[in-house]
Amino acid sequence: MEACPICNGLSSVRQHCPNCGGEMEERGPLQEFIDDYSPYLSRELAANLTATRDCVHLYYCSACNQDFRVATPLWKI
Repeated sequence: MEACPICNGLSSVRQHCPNCGGEMEERGPLQEFIDDYSPYLSRELAANLTATRDCVHLYYCSACNQDFRVATPLWKI
């Protein structure tokens, strides 16, 4: 069985903004932002969510007002 260490509180990750270097806020896994219209997602986004063994998290930089996706490898438990 595999689990995301961030989603399950096993680890925390500090990400710094690639633009300004400030600390970014973790907003949760990307799949939480997908609604019932997921069949209409772009193929690239759908492939990223389903074909990887990572949990993609959304991070937000309040200084730059931008968000970034960061892949977190799943842990075997």
